[in-house]
Amino acid sequence: MKREECFMGEAFAAVGLTLKKTLTLVALVDPLLAIPLFVAATNGYDTGFRYRYSRQLGLTVAVSLLAGGLFGLHFLNFMGVSLGAIQIGGGAIMFVVALAMVVAKNESVKYTRDESEDAASGPSIVPLGIPLLAGPAALSYVMATSRVTTLEDILPVFLPPVVVGLTTWICFRVASRGGGMLPSSVLKVIERLAGFFLTAVAVEMMGSGLKAMFPSLTA
Repeated sequence: MKREECFMGEAFAAVGLTLKKTLTLVALVDPLLAIPLFVAATNGYDTGFRYRYSRQLGLTVAVSLLAGGLFGLHFLNFMGVSLGAIQIGGGAIMFVVALAMVVAKNESVKYTRDESEDAASGPSIVPLGIPLLAGPAALSYVMATSRVTTLEDILPVFLPPVVVGLTTWICFRVASRGGGMLPSSVLKVIERLAGFFLTAVAVEMMGSGLKAMFPSLTA
């Protein structure tokens, strides 16, 4: 009985972590914000091409986040960067992005003017797929939270990037048909709520990093 209860507890914890990571990554990637760039980049192309391009961008986001989660931490460890440092640095980047979302300055923080112009100049994976969608904040988050040590870790490591990639593809596919754009007032509300959620996650992430680097803080 205790063994079953322990298994159920671990399963619920894995599902909860998966949901949290998925929501966080959707907010960090923020495909809704990039729809105007997608529309500008595909201006003059037929719907079939836009569908293919939206699929390529969704796949790029999913693969980039999966690769960052599976190999990024090992690479940084090889370079001598600790998990605590990644958590603090990644949390700080997330906090800046979250704060910009709350005060409606997200686009100016995530994209430079040159990057926006390059992304809108024509359909390409760079810079729209990387680093505008799968950017530093999202990649640092998956690096700091993707460790496979047990079977329960597989779900929260693999599923969130796939869901975010699918979400990106769906958003751009709908935009390819010239529809699906939410009113600006609704988008602003979504941005602010997502920013508030990200702020809490960023503070939690930085707190975990501080505890890892300075164990005396928990004494």
